[in-house]
Amino acid sequence: MPATSHRTTSSAWTRWLQRPRSTAFRKAVFQLHLWSGIALGLYIFFISVTGSVLVYRNELYVWATPASNGGTVPWGFHAVSTLIELHKNLLAGQTGLVINGVAAAAMIFVLLTGLVLWWPGITQWKQALVLHRGVPWQRFVWDLHRVMGFWSFAAMFVFAFSGLYLCFGSAFHAFADWLQPPAANDDGSRLVDTLLYWLAFLHFGRINGIGLFCAGPGFCDQAVKATWALFGLAPALMFATGALVWWNRVLRPLWHGQRRKHRR
Repeated sequence: MPATSHRTTSSAWTRWLQRPRSTAFRKAVFQLHLWSGIALGLYIFFISVTGSVLVYRNELYVWATPASNGGTVPWGFHAVSTLIELHKNLLAGQTGLVINGVAAAAMIFVLLTGLVLWWPGITQWKQALVLHRGVPWQRFVWDLHRVMGFWSFAAMFVFAFSGLYLCFGSAFHAFADWLQPPAANDDGSRLVDTLLYWLAFLHFGRINGIGLFCAGPGFCDQAVKATWALFGLAPALMFATGALVWWNRVLRPLWHGQRRKHRR
């Protein structure tokens, strides 16, 4: 590599580490993150809220299905089943499943660009982990969006990636077979099979209706489900705070600009 090229690369990397907001790369990523988040916003909000509710699908079925129903299927059972199908495939069968899969991939893109935007510089990264008091509400909303996004990033990534697997399972299994071809005496103990098994259950947070890693009903079961439900709401809250950031940075200046023009 020529010395000039090396110095240019080193300088760009130094700027990114120390002053990321001054780089053209970050500005481009911000626009990608902003508009892709807006495009997916309502969908993410819907999937987030329904997914959080469906953590308690078994409890909802019990609640919605009285013990003595005269042999008829109560409306509550239909309501819960419809909610599951809405979350799974938008009541559109295989087409809805594909849409959900594409949207899950798009959400992963939004998450990764958001992680890039979170980076505040090597001297300020600790301050970017917590909320600050005494700041204008616009700055508080932006800080809340960043802080909440950082601390819930892993959970949201797992939800999105596992959702992608549940929509395109055959592609994942084909890749797993290419990565680790099944042997003639395969007993289902391949590492790739174990990883896919846990990927599916991580999406739901439970196995056979019981919270992951729990032996049965009780505090552990309820704590795991509550944790999954809470993190399941994170994408919806990210959309809400992101929409406020969009209003503050894009729509409000346009609104005030139009009002000033009409006053002239």
